[in-house]
Amino acid sequence: MSKRVNLEITCPDDSNLNVFTQPKRYLKDEYVRFFQDEIITTANDRDLNGTDLRVLMTILGNLDYDNKLILSHAKLGRQIGIKQQEVTKSFKKLLNKGYLEITGTIGRQNIYMFNPNVAFKSKAKNHKELKQGWDRKAMPNAQKYPIDTDTDLQSDLEDKLDDKVERLSKRFGVPQSKVRQIILSLVDQALNSDNKEEKELELPY
Repeated sequence: MSKRVNLEITCPDDSNLNVFTQPKRYLKDEYVRFFQDEIITTANDRDLNGTDLRVLMTILGNLDYDNKLILSHAKLGRQIGIKQQEVTKSFKKLLNKGYLEITGTIGRQNIYMFNPNVAFKSKAKNHKELKQGWDRKAMPNAQKYPIDTDTDLQSDLEDKLDDKVERLSKRFGVPQSKVRQIILSLVDQALNSDNKEEKELELPY
């Protein structure tokens, strides 16, 4: 809703007053520029199912500037109610089709770059540089960082563990550090057990 402002202007009788409105030059909300031809091409790609398209749209919704995505498959899936395994399948398909490239890692999390020839999040004047960066850096790195998404799976497992720890902590009123200690102790006992059926596991209270 536009805000109405009342102005009182005094000027000589023999003068002319011209008033012009100035349109907004910048949008306050986050946005991504998507090339129209690529929208049609993507819509006509029969290899992409409904889940793939939902994942693609969610990727665009999470892009950082310069088309970078640092987000686990599990977290992305929770945003749209899709299981992590299905998100991973879609990521592999989008990688193979050239929508994404893995350009590096942060810890156990892959860093993705979205193809700026399809869509980009940046100023228009930066598009040429983004496109050159994609051609020069992202594509060769596909050999260094193969499509294998084990790194993402490790990150997703950590997210799931954090979620379980938080839920158990709230349910039983136990600090999260204590819950982690109990889980790790149970894992150690299971790994060191010679016979899981005969040896009982003890909680480290």
